[in-house]
Amino acid sequence: MSRISFGGLASGLDTNTLIKQLIQLEREPIEKKEKKILELERVRDAWRDINMRLYNLRTLVQELRDRNNFLTLQATSSEPSAVSATVKNKATQAVYEIQISQLATQHTVAMQSSVDDLLGKSTTEYLGFSGSFQIKDLRSGSFKEIQVTPTDSLNSLKNKINGAQAGVTASIIAGHLILKSSLSGVANSIELAYLTGDDVLDELALYDTAGATFYNETVAARDAHFNLNGINFVRSSNEVSDLIENVTFHLHGVTTGPAQLQIGADTELAISVVREFVGQFNSVNHFIRERLEKPNEEIRDASRGLLQGNTTLMKIERTLRTLVNSPVANYRYQDEEGNWQQKKYYALASLGVTTIDKEGYLQFDERKLVAALEDDPEGVFAVLQFEYLDEHGVGTRTYGGVAVELDNYLKRLLQAEQDSQGRLLRPISRDQEAAVQRRIDELRRRIQIREERLLRYEERLVRQFTALEKHIATMQSQSQEMENMIRQFVGFGHYNRRN
Repeated sequence: MSRISFGGLASGLDTNTLIKQLIQLEREPIEKKEKKILELERVRDAWRDINMRLYNLRTLVQELRDRNNFLTLQATSSEPSAVSATVKNKATQAVYEIQISQLATQHTVAMQSSVDDLLGKSTTEYLGFSGSFQIKDLRSGSFKEIQVTPTDSLNSLKNKINGAQAGVTASIIAGHLILKSSLSGVANSIELAYLTGDDVLDELALYDTAGATFYNETVAARDAHFNLNGINFVRSSNEVSDLIENVTFHLHGVTTGPAQLQIGADTELAISVVREFVGQFNSVNHFIRERLEKPNEEIRDASRGLLQGNTTLMKIERTLRTLVNSPVANYRYQDEEGNWQQKKYYALASLGVTTIDKEGYLQFDERKLVAALEDDPEGVFAVLQFEYLDEHGVGTRTYGGVAVELDNYLKRLLQAEQDSQGRLLRPISRDQEAAVQRRIDELRRRIQIREERLLRYEERLVRQFTALEKHIATMQSQSQEMENMIRQFVGFGHYNRRN
């Protein structure tokens, strides 16, 4: 609420200005604290930005720990329109030559004429037949009976065939009943047979019972014929998964010559993951270095040098740099003769990730990673993550590797965790941000207390100056009365002398 006061009416003093000046003097400590808060907020925001960058870096480090990003295999075909393949990660890297002379087909038969041309009926009108026939179940090999009544139409007959679930699909196109095997290959040919009553199949010009042939075989049942690495094969399906372990061949068309199918590492995925990691690491490194460097008057950037001399941040920078350049813990081993040997792939540098200069920035040679993946994909991934084995060669579920060490350290920076004795360990980097925020909160609390005191002080000054004005006004009034009395007294004496 605003305060209305009229200062100096009796004394002639500008008491409002005096009060403001006194209050301003008392506000100086508050203004210093407010200035300090602004500085601390910049420091807090710097730590907040660092922590966000570290969090993003950890996300990418965890991608380095994903086997699927480095051990995923892909099949590349020289003629993808004719042949392709899907592979599982346990497949063997190899190159196959395949020549396809015939694809497997699904047996398809149809009525020779439409139901309108044959019987002068629509697909929904009663056919008037009464009889039965059987259809072979392609899955079990047994036969299923189809009963036809006088009230059946071509459409309801289609539904009965589909309802038998014999592995044969019935449909109607332009008044023609069409049957198609759900499976390809000669062994999955459609088989029909007349049973009793009207010979419905013959009446519909679908199957000639006497000749045991179809009136209109639109697609004959065929097997796939192909040659794989010089060996001829015949299969009922164009999806072949029983020749190479963890590899399924997909036959799409006939080839004029051998097509090459190469199974190898999906290097593009691995390159993308490592490239993103290097980019984020350099971003973190650059941001930290700017905050630690000496302030430069020529560069008007208040954030530069904001954390100069901060030992925690300096340690974070050094540790990150050390972790990306260190070899894995088991990079040396003893051979059968007891001699110490060094693994071919032992650090990020052996995968193409190296430090540019003393400032810790990384560079990435994609060709080196591709060559390593083609040579030994398991060895590449072991640089990033491996499982320690016990003396019997059994996994201990304890992991090592560059990505593992980085992930563990970043977790220690960003997340609280318990030590072996159950004590809570505060997150190193996050705690810096929280510590600055606590100082800000404390300063704001002190400012609030001082503001409240200052308000009471101002109210007291107003009361005091108001009382002073009242006293002065009273004194002025009394002085005026005395002056009037004196004047009256002087006038009275002059009158007496004259008389």
